[in-house]
Amino acid sequence: MFHKLLIANRGEIAIRIIKACRQLNIKTVAVCATVDRQAWYTQLADEVVCIGPAPAADSYLNAEAILMAAINTQADAIHPGYGFLAENADFAAMCAECGITWVGPTASQIRLMGDKSRAKDYARKQRVPVLAGASIQGLNWPQIKQLATKMGFPLVLKASHGGGGKGIRVLSDVHALHQQLRAARQEAAAAFLNDAMYLEHFLPQARHIEVQVLGTGNQLYILGDRDCSLQLHKQKVLEESPASSLTAEQRQELTRLSRQLLANLGYQSLGTIEYLVADGACYFMEMNTRLQVEHGVTELTTGIDIVCAQLKQAAGEPLALPAMAAQPTHCVAIEARITASLPLKQTLIQQLDWPTDVRVDTGYRAGDHFVTRYDGLIAKLMVTGTTRADAVKKMQTALAAVTLVGPTTNLSFLRQTVARPAYLADTYSIHSLARWEDEQ
Repeated sequence: MFHKLLIANRGEIAIRIIKACRQLNIKTVAVCATVDRQAWYTQLADEVVCIGPAPAADSYLNAEAILMAAINTQADAIHPGYGFLAENADFAAMCAECGITWVGPTASQIRLMGDKSRAKDYARKQRVPVLAGASIQGLNWPQIKQLATKMGFPLVLKASHGGGGKGIRVLSDVHALHQQLRAARQEAAAAFLNDAMYLEHFLPQARHIEVQVLGTGNQLYILGDRDCSLQLHKQKVLEESPASSLTAEQRQELTRLSRQLLANLGYQSLGTIEYLVADGACYFMEMNTRLQVEHGVTELTTGIDIVCAQLKQAAGEPLALPAMAAQPTHCVAIEARITASLPLKQTLIQQLDWPTDVRVDTGYRAGDHFVTRYDGLIAKLMVTGTTRADAVKKMQTALAAVTLVGPTTNLSFLRQTVARPAYLADTYSIHSLARWEDEQ
């Protein structure tokens, strides 16, 4: 097992990784930008290295500074968390060149599956259904216009190396594409240091379903599925596991397609294969070659600490995961993301109280200032129930019991959402939450 691990991230995911490392007796090094110097996660780590000023490009995206921190603290592994450099193949390769273990897939696997356009091409070769789409990297505007017109609107513009909703635009016509392209590229470049984009068809009615995998190079574990359809501004808001909208046949098909997709890759580490399910058909959308924000609901339904499992796999230790992990359990887990909302009148979190019978993953405590620069996440609230109806009821109760005084948040909207008839009846789509927000 590793002696010391550097966490190339911040906030709640840094705390989550620290907790896993403590279980495995691994010392931790936290890196931070100047704005995070007093953050909770820096106080929980064994060592802290400040790597630069607040802008992400000068700190959390500064691969050289992070590697130097790892070398100077004699860390033998780096965990990238999610976002920032988590799907940066060049950074993964740099770690290997420095003799530091990268906790994630190989650089070549990230280059293939972490690039949305390349991953789609690869999926087609593996005979996995894919929505029609094409990369626009290297094309000039007349060529992009011609391609989009030939594909037919509406279309979705996405960052090829994206995640977290960054660089995504839904387009109704060529004019919208022309207006949005530059902004989407700038957003992708700022978030991922890469502005490559691609276009794909837009489905008016679909569910967003994820399959969680963990590969060892020789074996691929399927750790269940999640429904992440409830999204707002391309950010997931509510997630649940297992995906209750799937039939037994659809679940088997998604498992089969996921194995088929990765059959020839010798995939290592955690990964999430994302599909759109519409009219009974399943379409590969993308793969995230990293730990996901919503990993907690999978941990609750499988009973597996997947961060610990990821660390063990990276260290070359054998995994003894239960065969039942591929099947939904009698437990249903739901996660609600509590986020800051604009306009933000203040950043001081004066009071932050949670119900005691739920799981809460957060990077904040009462008395902390919410950092506005990187993302809006304050906490992830998770509940379990014996049925979906039971879990929904517990989520309603849990959200009602949260007390958060300080920054404006989406708490009220979450409370209203989990009480909506369409949510209770499980009859929503990936576009429902935006419509519900418009009804406010």
